[in-house]
Amino acid sequence: MNNTMVKYIKHLSAYFGASLVPMLLMLAINPLIALNMTPEDYAVTGYYSSFNSLISPLIIFYMLHYYNKRYFELDQLGRLQLKALLYKVILSFSFIVTILCFTALWGYIRVFNSGMQFPILPYLAFSVFALPLAGLFNLELADLKMERNSKAFFRLSVTNGIILTILNLLFVVVIKWGASGKLLAPLIANFVVFVILFYKNRFLLRVNNSWNEFIQLIKFCSPLTLAAMLGYFFSGFDKTYMESLGDMSEYGYYIVGASMANYLNAFSTSIASTFQPDIYEAISKTDNRYLFKTVILQVALTTSIVVLFIILCPIVIKILTAGRYMDSITYARIISVSTITSCIYYIINNYTIAKGYSQLSLYTTIFASVMVIIILPFIANKFQYIGGAWMASGSFVILTVINLLFLHFKKLTKNYKQTQI
Repeated sequence: MNNTMVKYIKHLSAYFGASLVPMLLMLAINPLIALNMTPEDYAVTGYYSSFNSLISPLIIFYMLHYYNKRYFELDQLGRLQLKALLYKVILSFSFIVTILCFTALWGYIRVFNSGMQFPILPYLAFSVFALPLAGLFNLELADLKMERNSKAFFRLSVTNGIILTILNLLFVVVIKWGASGKLLAPLIANFVVFVILFYKNRFLLRVNNSWNEFIQLIKFCSPLTLAAMLGYFFSGFDKTYMESLGDMSEYGYYIVGASMANYLNAFSTSIASTFQPDIYEAISKTDNRYLFKTVILQVALTTSIVVLFIILCPIVIKILTAGRYMDSITYARIISVSTITSCIYYIINNYTIAKGYSQLSLYTTIFASVMVIIILPFIANKFQYIGGAWMASGSFVILTVINLLFLHFKKLTKNYKQTQI
């Protein structure tokens, strides 16, 4: 037990550090960023970044979940071949899809949102083309996480964070490009890391892969990709829709509040990274007791961090925005609750995937997306930006309930079939 606790503390410290150090760097420069960006700049960056949750799953094709699922089922050679396959798919498939996504979004905005108060280019291009360049970075992190190589995970994450911080200072504070600089910084940072990892892993191009492996990847990831794209309605749709309310200044405060709350994702992600291999391993071994304890600990840690943020929120925002965006406190507090609700949902969703029920993940997001599309406009039009903030947190509750209902129905169906046999 003591050895297990020491292992957890070491890994948790490394994963926390991997998220905490880059976050602290961004927090340190955030007052400078806030002083050099207007509410309209935040509105622009928030609007175009909101599409990321829609197109990112299609560009990356949810391949990392397939890698996580298959990792403990394969030997060392099988893992190398699987990583090589994903490496090649990222280099080819992802960039082709990115061009298609950019074209589709450009057409959508031109046709359906022609009255928008800010231009499409170059903002859309900066936001969209940064996504495929992060593919190799995310693959490398996934590999290190499943290996439980938390030290290398830490080094890579911190290096990426340092590069991003320097570029934000250069483009926003020094050159003063505002929204353009804020969106350009991730594009250039991702490109630098992409080139480094491409060179490091170039030997993977020589690893042989079969067509059957690619077909298996497509079959497994297709429903998950569609389900993840529908996740846009739970993590991006609110920001896109709020622009239509017309108050660019208040919309900017909403975006600032959401961005402050999103800093909590660094903590929740590091916690999830620590426990994810153990959760997948417990599921594969049907160790429900160990699985339950791990899940409870993950949710408890996440909840404690959110509660602390809610208490300290006024102080945090005053410091991080140099006192310019205090009107975003209410939005930040409400949206921070989504860190808890999303943590619970993603645990259940990962359980669903690990059990091989990838179709249930798709059905869950389809039903929940329809509900959000119906409810959000009503809530937002009636309660304005406060309503949108509550929907940002409540949408994950809808997902959780529907997913649990599908799992229960699946269990009942399975038991019924066994009794018939």
